[in-house]
Amino acid sequence: MLPASLSAQTVPAMPAPAPANLEGVALRDWYRANWYDGKRIVLDYSTARGRMYNYIDNVNNTVVCVYSGYSENVPFNSTSTNPSVVSDINTEHTIPQSWFNEVVRMRSDIHHLFPTRIQWNSDRGADPFADIPDASTLGWLRGTTRLTTIPTSNIDEYSEDTNSQFEPREDHKGNLARAAFYFYTMHANENFDAGKGVIGALADMPTLYRWHLADPVDAREIERNNRVAASQGNFNPYIAYPASVATAWGFAPAGPTFSFATTTGTIAEGNAGTSAYTITLTLSPAATTAMTVQVNVDAANSTATNGSDFSFASPAMVTFAAGGISQTVTVTVNGDTQPEADETVVLTLTNPSTGSSVGSPGAHILTITNDDGPAPTIAFAAASGSIPEGNTGTTTYTANVTLANPGSITFPFTVPVTVDAAGTTATSPTDYTLSTTSLTFASATALTQPVNVTVAGDVTFEPNETVRLLLGTPSNPFVLRDTPSAHVLTIVNDDTPPAAAPCTKPYFSQYVESSTGNTKVLEIYNPTNAPMSLNGKRVVLYANGASTTPTFVLGLAGTVAPGDVYVIVNTDVTDATVAAAADIQSNVAFFNGDDAIALFDGTDTLDVIGVIGQRPTSWTITNGSTLNNTMVRLPTTNQGGRWNGPFGSSTWASGGVDNFSGVGSYTSTACGTVSATRSASVLRNTLELAPNPATETVQVRLPGLTAARPATVEVLDMLGRSVRQRTASLSATVGAQVDLRGLPAGLYAVRVSVADAEYTGRLVVQ
Repeated sequence: MLPASLSAQTVPAMPAPAPANLEGVALRDWYRANWYDGKRIVLDYSTARGRMYNYIDNVNNTVVCVYSGYSENVPFNSTSTNPSVVSDINTEHTIPQSWFNEVVRMRSDIHHLFPTRIQWNSDRGADPFADIPDASTLGWLRGTTRLTTIPTSNIDEYSEDTNSQFEPREDHKGNLARAAFYFYTMHANENFDAGKGVIGALADMPTLYRWHLADPVDAREIERNNRVAASQGNFNPYIAYPASVATAWGFAPAGPTFSFATTTGTIAEGNAGTSAYTITLTLSPAATTAMTVQVNVDAANSTATNGSDFSFASPAMVTFAAGGISQTVTVTVNGDTQPEADETVVLTLTNPSTGSSVGSPGAHILTITNDDGPAPTIAFAAASGSIPEGNTGTTTYTANVTLANPGSITFPFTVPVTVDAAGTTATSPTDYTLSTTSLTFASATALTQPVNVTVAGDVTFEPNETVRLLLGTPSNPFVLRDTPSAHVLTIVNDDTPPAAAPCTKPYFSQYVESSTGNTKVLEIYNPTNAPMSLNGKRVVLYANGASTTPTFVLGLAGTVAPGDVYVIVNTDVTDATVAAAADIQSNVAFFNGDDAIALFDGTDTLDVIGVIGQRPTSWTITNGSTLNNTMVRLPTTNQGGRWNGPFGSSTWASGGVDNFSGVGSYTSTACGTVSATRSASVLRNTLELAPNPATETVQVRLPGLTAARPATVEVLDMLGRSVRQRTASLSATVGAQVDLRGLPAGLYAVRVSVADAEYTGRLVVQ
């Protein structure tokens, strides 16, 4: 069902429409003064993203990429501000944040933010929007696929990319245009990069207006406008009053505008027979000739069924005679005595006569209210549970599912049970087997049914593992899924980790959580005398400590030189020196003092900061803690381990508040390696990049080689994708130029491979 309950969120009253005599800049100024100033609540960027993924852009527990239709399952939560609930989705700024120096007023304005798959967000970059001729398109984006040739079907569901221009898929064009008109209205007086403070920098204005007309406001966009207002206090007036785009931005009026008189309405279902619900359509101004518009049932976003719950001849063509300003259509509602949920009928306006357009509201949501008592529902008895893994054999875990309010429903009915792979870290059948894949409720005397999971024991030390169970749609259409419809089983590790040989495996050497600004660092140390591959290793964040479910997982890659460190910092790090020292920016560094962080190599736990499954205010060390502090591993440390073990909290020392001076360097007296050092111009003392930062080209040399050797040079973006590559002979005196033209500004990795070694460094492109 499209409109989610806003019981946990208050949608503010929408401001009055603009005076009819205003137009152009005067109208835009009026909108800013009356629809933005004093109403907008400027959220921090993390909170804004959390509101998007959990609430604003979460429909039916799903978050969808606006450019490709790629989706991820995320439980709907109208109050959560956790942005780490998605894995391959991040936030697209319709107006690139680099254009306004990431000022939070604009950066966190959700009216121009949309969820996008990470890859496609990167592909768009800061490119302007345009209608791209198919023959000029280099990449066609849909789902997780990028085609290089024109699609043979579903072409409207693809976004197009030329590496210098970007065209969104058809169903997002109007939304994008209205976001752009909003942004350059509300932030017109702010500071932008040269040439970026005008809407024409984003796209040709007639193109945006054409997209606005061709993809009119629908019920989902109206609902999103409400949810954004509930989150940050203000509405987009161009969604509420689409016709004002022409008036505010100097376009020729689109002619008479069709709309519904109201956005919503309700009618009681009744117990028998039928009842009529009448909706009024308006046309403004009146036309001088007869005009028509089509009224449709939006079946995909309606929960009531046409033909059984209600009757409406869709599509219905409605004619307005010359001079006419209103017409009506009627939905016939069928009564019954079956307890069920309230149901919705979403009607939309399409195909207006030539010379006219669809205005707002262009959708009307009728709610048919249940008047037959509470609907029967099924749900798990609890949202979570745990069981020790055991060392041998198997044990059975049971999660009960209950039926409430059975009333006079027909028995038997079944409910499928599945495992949510995206929310599960355990492996079947190695760790568990789902023994119950379907439940049968046979009568009103058996209202509880068990879901059994068989857990396999072992003696391998490993992190706690999870199995997320989901209830499917009951076979009886009158039985509804209630919350919790998911149950998370935690299989608790009860095995002791094997003792590691000293100085053989990587461990955390530094931890930073700033007190001011937004700078967080994890540093991983290679204690050996040989290059160490990071492939197969991962860093896992368990937010709030008490959770045993990973909040974010970063798979590591590359090689760390002997005695060197690998530096992970949070995205949007605020300290420039720390950003320059980073090997990668990642959400895994979005930690707070009460979070647990682990370093794994396959099933081997290498190191842990904190205790997974517990949540204190912070984790305590000598003279300090993990809260708003810098911690450095004692130089006598030779391996990582559990927090409460001999290689845990006692091996850390407090480095002081907001002390970033040691980031990128660590000295060990326990392991036979040189101390790790870094330099801004000569990274790792083995790879030289000059100039750094660079603009059009960068020269690469290998100061440690006396004789030139064949090498492959790669430039990789922060997603690990190769964006430039060339081969050349390199040494301390022989260098090679790499062309950087066309790359978006930002932080990149440089990897140089010779026959028996690999060198890595960081490069800032301006």
